[in-house]
Amino acid sequence: MKWTDLERHFSAARLGRYWALCPGDEAKAASVYVNNMLLAGAMTPMLSVLEIALRNGIHSRMSALYRRPDWWEVLAGNPAFARQTKEVNGAKERLQRRAESATSDKIVAELNFGFWSSLFNGSFATVVWKDLRLAFPHCPKPLRKRKAISSALNQMRDLRNRVFHHEPLLWLRPGLLDLHARGTEVIGWIDPQLARWLASYDPLPAAWAACRP
Repeated sequence: MKWTDLERHFSAARLGRYWALCPGDEAKAASVYVNNMLLAGAMTPMLSVLEIALRNGIHSRMSALYRRPDWWEVLAGNPAFARQTKEVNGAKERLQRRAESATSDKIVAELNFGFWSSLFNGSFATVVWKDLRLAFPHCPKPLRKRKAISSALNQMRDLRNRVFHHEPLLWLRPGLLDLHARGTEVIGWIDPQLARWLASYDPLPAAWAACRP
């Protein structure tokens, strides 16, 4: 496919970064764009494992804390939880539009990574932090602090958004390999065995070796 066709479908603005890297070489610029797509796909397993394990771990802790699976209802009247309550209500509405029952499990699955990472914000430091830290039973004690975990999760949220919004990954700082290692580390905080299991299937290291610029 010609470069002009790619620009027509993907926009000159999106492809400009790749063209700047390979001025005058359309084939090479297109190849680098493809490499970026492949790297995005290779990041999906780690991000998937992290997000699902994170939300289920948090849900388990909060359900135990409030002794009910719809623990968010207890926090609904808390002004600090106003944004999260809005997101829960949005999840319920989406399920209703799809004619699906708004069970606790379905609401948990419907809420995005930003919802879960936001529970580690400073506004919840005195509300749920002491229980939420137990979602990371294998986090080294010096790192098991709200700010450290919040920072790591926010970093993964930003990475997730870049991957799933098809943004450039080749020029990230920290680099993609470092961010991938960070995400794997956080999974290890939840369960080292889960991190080892992921390593058996994780395509990112090989994809980076094959696709890096």
